[in-house]
Amino acid sequence: MSLLVESIKLLDGQFCNLFHHEQRMNRSLKMLCGVQANVNLEEFLKSLEVPVTGLRKCRIVYDDVSMDTEVLAYEIKPIKSLRIIENDRVSYEFKYADRRSINRLFDLRRNCDDILIVKGGLVTDTSFANIVFKKGKKWYTPWAPLLKGTMRSKLLETNRIHEDEIRLKDIYNFESFKLINAMLEFESPELSLSNIVF
Repeated sequence: MSLLVESIKLLDGQFCNLFHHEQRMNRSLKMLCGVQANVNLEEFLKSLEVPVTGLRKCRIVYDDVSMDTEVLAYEIKPIKSLRIIENDRVSYEFKYADRRSINRLFDLRRNCDDILIVKGGLVTDTSFANIVFKKGKKWYTPWAPLLKGTMRSKLLETNRIHEDEIRLKDIYNFESFKLINAMLEFESPELSLSNIVF
């Protein structure tokens, strides 16, 4: 089995959204390895010496027998433009450390900052984040993402965003979009649909 990876936001010495990271790790280990025991992330991370100020990314690479952790400096890269890439074969249901299939699609972005992957006519994700679209006062995320991100799960659970089937032809029914992931919370920049390049 390919190694799995979990990236956790560490802000001023506090690990963020551990519940949803832990849920995803446990689901992945159960589905891929048949492991029934639950990972207790809070307990596991207590042993780490971490900086108490600033923004960092805690990266855990793991499988059913090992967990390796590193804490990395992190700087949010501004993403403004997305190129639509259609690919019906890409699959990334589990957060594998091996991202070659995603990276091959990312290499097709040309002069854009990132890509927006469309699979079977349905909008999914960018190369590194889930996407949410604004319509009126509500925000919607594709119901069939490549990867169910931890921030996506948290925002769905708290009804700040809602799932919807979003087809490529539906994009212009919305007003704007944002990118979200473990490091980019809902307060990430709101961007114009004109930044999506077909």
